Amino acid sequence: MMFLHELYLILQTPGFILTTIVISLLVKIYLLHLLVRHVIGNVSLNKTWLFLFGTLIGSIYGDLTWILKLTRQLGIFDMPYTAYISFVRVSWAFLILQYQSLGLFIESLATKQFRLNLRHITLSTISCFLSCYFLLIALFQSYPLTKADREIAFNLSFSDSHLTLEPFIMRFVTVYLLTCIILPSLLCTFRAIRRSAIPSILKKQLHIFIVYLVIPYTATETLHALQFNYRTLFQDNIYAIISISTLLLTGAIFYCIKRVIGLRFLNFNTHVQSMRHFHFIDDFKEVLEQLSHTTTLNELGQITQHFFKNAFDIPRNRTALYIRSITHANQLASSPEISKLETIVEQFMTTHESVICDYISGIKILIYDEIAFSNFYEEDPARKALLNFLESINGDIFIPIYEQGKMIAYIVIEDHTREHEFYGNVEHDEMLIFASYLGKSINLLQNRSLDGLFQQEKILKDELYAKHQEINQFKESMRSFLRNAKQKEIGIIFYKNRRFIYGNKIAKDLIQINLNQQEGHPLTKVLRYVAHQVEEYKSPQTALTHDHADNSLIISAVPNLEQNNVIITICHPDISDIIAKQMHLLKDPTNWDYLLYLETTDSGKLINQLIPGSGETLLNFKIELLQIALTKKAILLDATEDDLLALVEVLHHINLREQLHVIKLHHPSSNCDLAIKLFGINPMLGVENSTPPLFEKLSNTGTLFIENIHYMNLETQEYLAEFLKTGFYRTFKSDTHASSNVRIICSTNHNLQALVHEGVFSKALFHELKRTALCVPSLLLLSEQELYSLADGFTQQALKVHDFKTLFELTPSEKNKLSHQRPLSLYAFKKRVQQILIDKSKKNHIYEETSFDPAYSVSDPTLIQAARLGKHALRDHKIMTMLWNKFKNQNQIAAFLGVNRSSVNRRCKEYNFQ
Repeated sequence: MMFLHELYLILQTPGFILTTIVISLLVKIYLLHLLVRHVIGNVSLNKTWLFLFGTLIGSIYGDLTWILKLTRQLGIFDMPYTAYISFVRVSWAFLILQYQSLGLFIESLATKQFRLNLRHITLSTISCFLSCYFLLIALFQSYPLTKADREIAFNLSFSDSHLTLEPFIMRFVTVYLLTCIILPSLLCTFRAIRRSAIPSILKKQLHIFIVYLVIPYTATETLHALQFNYRTLFQDNIYAIISISTLLLTGAIFYCIKRVIGLRFLNFNTHVQSMRHFHFIDDFKEVLEQLSHTTTLNELGQITQHFFKNAFDIPRNRTALYIRSITHANQLASSPEISKLETIVEQFMTTHESVICDYISGIKILIYDEIAFSNFYEEDPARKALLNFLESINGDIFIPIYEQGKMIAYIVIEDHTREHEFYGNVEHDEMLIFASYLGKSINLLQNRSLDGLFQQEKILKDELYAKHQEINQFKESMRSFLRNAKQKEIGIIFYKNRRFIYGNKIAKDLIQINLNQQEGHPLTKVLRYVAHQVEEYKSPQTALTHDHADNSLIISAVPNLEQNNVIITICHPDISDIIAKQMHLLKDPTNWDYLLYLETTDSGKLINQLIPGSGETLLNFKIELLQIALTKKAILLDATEDDLLALVEVLHHINLREQLHVIKLHHPSSNCDLAIKLFGINPMLGVENSTPPLFEKLSNTGTLFIENIHYMNLETQEYLAEFLKTGFYRTFKSDTHASSNVRIICSTNHNLQALVHEGVFSKALFHELKRTALCVPSLLLLSEQELYSLADGFTQQALKVHDFKTLFELTPSEKNKLSHQRPLSLYAFKKRVQQILIDKSKKNHIYEETSFDPAYSVSDPTLIQAARLGKHALRDHKIMTMLWNKFKNQNQIAAFLGVNRSSVNRRCKEYNFQ
């Protein structure tokens, strides 16, 4: 009881009621914002929207009046009493507007074409006169002037002869609004719901509005009216009543708005907004698996029922798949005639007008509730015809299934399947996707094309895999921003007289180097360059760079003319910072997400390590490389021989494969050895082959790289083309099929199209390989600016310690020499940069002190860490296991780590490598 008493005291305080009314005001303003945003650009302005707008404006002004009253009472805002009374009088005018609009709004919702009748006009005229009265006395009458006089006037009873006009009108208004406006409107709405055919969606909207908003609101306003007319009735509890009612009504308003707008309120949305959650991608994999193994048309009906049961909670017996045309001869051979429903559908499909056909093509799926709701506000002959059609087949939903512009089947869901739940926009799209794939399966089964089914299954699996990889990249990218978002702090540095001065500790934590001493550090160079640009041009400058741990940093600098210095801010970048820096270089602006992945994910860092330069050509190639790396499709590489293996290793690593098998063809093959190695051999031929085929060994875990694919013989090419098309390979000289998930990468330096015309290369294989062809840009055609950035990138990679980077920075003459004597491959260019650095170190007699990165020439991402550890890698069991699996040879491991073979031998015995 003590707790309830304390709670009651809190509810009675003006501060608490002020808080509740402010919350109520914010919710109503939010609703008003939603309505205005939906209506902007809408040519046909609905009367119902205007009524709701008037209701909200009146209610908002009433809340503002309460806030003004309570702030005056709490001493927060001191306003002259005369001005305050004028404000209150205006609020009565808005209260009348609010109730008149609310009554019209309730009635207009349930009326197809709402028109004002005599009652509406009469009441609106009365309301208008009453509002004008309050506005006039607010502007021109100041009596009574004191609060005490006004309290005495309002405490007089109706029978008192001294009762003035204003209190009398106010008391009359409180009764008039509830009994003459709201109550008749509710009764008319209930009668309209019973008598007229109102769409289910609209009935749900009216139910939510009336039950959860209008009735509670009317009840609370009735209490307020009783208190106003009989001051002693709730005099001691009025604030508590107002606090509780305001809280409840605010919650009700928010709930109603969320629910009703989701139910296509006033046709703002084209579909009901989904409330149900279905893990479509995960569960749809099972559906694809079932479709891929379907061999008869009858099975498709069961798959359809299973899908609609799991996805939309529709009972199996309420969903039916009907297949048209030649299917009837197979599926209904035992039936003397097709069903009544099919007859109705066939008649409708052959007799409906073109405008109905266009309408069906536009909405894709016929949902009865959606069409009925749209037709209620905007009646249309096409909608009316479709409603009659759905009623004739007792259907809630009719889903036509098309293939090559022809309706080959349709799905019918019986009416009243989900009584209290509507089909939302997400469910609409999920049905469309299912119908699309189902149409492909029906078409393939009708034409008995199993190879086509295998091909469709492979395409779908590849698409799902690519989407899954993209999602993973997006998640990894977002995680990198979330890690930095926790510490979104800005470091400040001052630059004056060629010296940097830290402005706060955050800058020191972000930089972690001595900028005035480590002038050769890349971060120092970027900061100094930006500062010089600001000093020279007296304008702000920005730059994107990386810290010592390779985390991205955004640098912004502005001139400080008063202190004659430069103010530099440094922080971790946002998404917009990363994208805006290079967005103008993209050939396709829609690839901005891959630009983000390049800068923030491990896959992007691998590609940037392989090609450390920047510029339009290099950036777009790196994006194309990342896009291809995230798929499972076969790749055709067009690159110099030196660069092939590095590209393959990056693709292999990004694709999360474990085994890389390389086949290099040196001359045209004329025997079947390669085919046997890849696909195995028919055991009936008596050819001994104890090892399993590569397509079996590398399935799911491996990448197969075939260099010089043009040397493969034609028969083997046809086998490979069949695998790339369907995902199933045939054992050589056999009809036995087996599936494999090996990643295929091929390369050639020949024009395959010309070889196809000459008849020495498979047309089918060329068609499959050209889908995902990747051509490395030639260094000969690269702009000087991009070539110089590439040289700078390789220079940064070569040096392990930053102390000598200023000394080893390539001079303009050295860059110019590289530009005029360009090698053909990235590998040769990289080696040439390294040789220039070695020559520099020897020339300056610091070769022994210079620490070159031992992993500089290593292209395999899995070997980079081992190369940098050198002899210390012998003590790491995990790294030694990886090296043994990679080389399978102690001499090669010793040569790679730069140690004696005996040391490797001891470790191999210790780790039990054989």
